[in-house]
Amino acid sequence: MRVIFNYDRYYRTSRSCAIALGTFDGIHKGHRRLIAELKKQKERYGRQTIVYTFLTHPLQVLAPEKAPSHIMLLDEKIKEFSGLGIDVLVLNSFDDFFLHQTPRVFMDHLYEKYKVKALVVGFNFRFGYKGMGDRSFLETEAGERGLDLICVPPVRFEDQIVSSTLIRGFLSDGRVEEAARMLSKPYSIGGKIIHGYGRGKNMGFPTANLRFSNQKVIPKPGVYLTRCRLKGKQELLWGVTSVGWNPTFLTNRINIETHLLDFDGDLYDRVLTISFLVHLRDEMKFEKISDLVDQIQQDVKNAKKLIYISRWL
Repeated sequence: MRVIFNYDRYYRTSRSCAIALGTFDGIHKGHRRLIAELKKQKERYGRQTIVYTFLTHPLQVLAPEKAPSHIMLLDEKIKEFSGLGIDVLVLNSFDDFFLHQTPRVFMDHLYEKYKVKALVVGFNFRFGYKGMGDRSFLETEAGERGLDLICVPPVRFEDQIVSSTLIRGFLSDGRVEEAARMLSKPYSIGGKIIHGYGRGKNMGFPTANLRFSNQKVIPKPGVYLTRCRLKGKQELLWGVTSVGWNPTFLTNRINIETHLLDFDGDLYDRVLTISFLVHLRDEMKFEKISDLVDQIQQDVKNAKKLIYISRWL
């Protein structure tokens, strides 16, 4: 896959292409349906497949205070698209050009830069100034230009339409299993392992403390069964991960720390990716450290039981 950081909108191609348009935050099942339709265009007609999207969420420009946390950071998104088998990923800055352009100007820009033969969009896709471009506009455009227009219908989960907003809500509620089903994979957070306070080690349960991006969606505070991978290693490690404020010790920031099951080794400064599988319990405050140790022991037992029935094995 070729990745184009299209800051100046310079990229062009003379090859006949099919283009998928959208924000693609999280690359959930609805987005994957778009990619599947895009790849059909290549299989049937030999068209180059292009995903045309943004470097950042448009709300970060339109209304920064309302911009959502990311399900996937940019590097994660690029890696995911690469595994989906598209030809070109075009990443645009959401700047004044996109902010104020009419649907007509946007389409004329596409025709100038790309030999567009097909467009693939979601059922609720809107574009252009104040979202004036919609399905009706594209249907007229397709008829006049002889384009193939594929509007992908909504994908549903438990009678709700799969969306990035819905997934964020599930993660915030600790419903990581449901989020995983909508994402087609467990939700993950990665980062470098840093020194913590050493409390876990002193209690007999050493933890890997993660330095993570504050732009990511953070699951509901609590304890989770997780699947973990160290950068550069193929084997998976099982973990019990605590997300929260450590109320027993009154810390002033949210922490993500993981006790890796049956692991012994130096982890500091290594990069760890944590995938959330099952919510074991909510965050709790303990009056005595001994009570916390007893609960961690129980968490580990519960986690090990679940490992054998986890659908993500």
